[in-house]
Amino acid sequence: MVWGGIPLKLSHFRDYPLIWYSRKHMFTSFNLSKIIAILVVILFIGGIIHIISPSFKESPVVQNVIQTLDTKIDIKNDTPLPYVRTGKYVVVHLDQMTLELHDGSTTVATMPIVAQGPQGKYYETIGGEYVNDYKIRNHFSSIGHVYMPYSVHVFGNFFIHGIPYYEGGEKVSSEYSGGCIRIGDEDAKTVYEFIEKGTPIIITRGGENDFLPTATSSDKIEDMTMTRQMVAIVSLEVLPQDNDILDTDRVTVTTRRRLIPRLLLKEDDDVSKIYTYALGEPTYVDYMNQKAKTMGLTNTVFTKVGTPATTTKEDQDRFNKYISIYKSYLLQFTPSI
Repeated sequence: MVWGGIPLKLSHFRDYPLIWYSRKHMFTSFNLSKIIAILVVILFIGGIIHIISPSFKESPVVQNVIQTLDTKIDIKNDTPLPYVRTGKYVVVHLDQMTLELHDGSTTVATMPIVAQGPQGKYYETIGGEYVNDYKIRNHFSSIGHVYMPYSVHVFGNFFIHGIPYYEGGEKVSSEYSGGCIRIGDEDAKTVYEFIEKGTPIIITRGGENDFLPTATSSDKIEDMTMTRQMVAIVSLEVLPQDNDILDTDRVTVTTRRRLIPRLLLKEDDDVSKIYTYALGEPTYVDYMNQKAKTMGLTNTVFTKVGTPATTTKEDQDRFNKYISIYKSYLLQFTPSI
């Protein structure tokens, strides 16, 4: 056999699996695996050179791939992961008149609400995300002068409880409550036994995540109107409204409810001072900050009843929305909302 003018014997192919012929008619043998390795290195280096070239990176195909990858792996605030609750919690749907007991993703029980506070009244049922701090098997209401079986405290003067009854045993049969969430006695017992100290209680006219914390922000603003409105809210939810108190002159007899227009429309901050007399200003301001937390106002802080709140635009919007839905009684005194 002759190859390139050079006679070859069969033994050449047995001894050299792959033969390269040079111009100088010199034979060089390589192992097949070595050749493959060299080719891989050459292709790799060529690929890198190709990738880093501007024309490659700017090509429509590559740009489309990069955009697709960015969309799939870049998790940003505008596409948040769903909030997942764990452990026990309660959801009260005021619009649906139902109360749900949850344990993680499991709905343990659903029961009807018998009565709630009417919307638009100063004692309408509150909204927000609360944490139970205590419960009383048979609580006596000093405001309604009735016994409330299986009372679970929510906030201020508001409870979840069974059907109230008077001292003689007669059951209350009113269509509306004084703001509390009234359910049947057996259901109230179930809720009472389900709830432990620290159990979240969400009261909503929308979804159970309506009061998740707002985003943390350093863009702070001051808002005195927000302070006055929160002073009014705490008064309505924590203090009796129609018992006699003294006005700023310490002579004239009035009530807290009568003073609300003066506080909000005339911006009379002396009214705020009157409201604090029953609790002391530090405790009153603590209630204001607790209430802000139940609304999910991450960036809002109250320091005194007579100084502006530190807040953010997002917190302001959440606060105003809360008033329009859960404290609409105040809208008549707050034209700006």
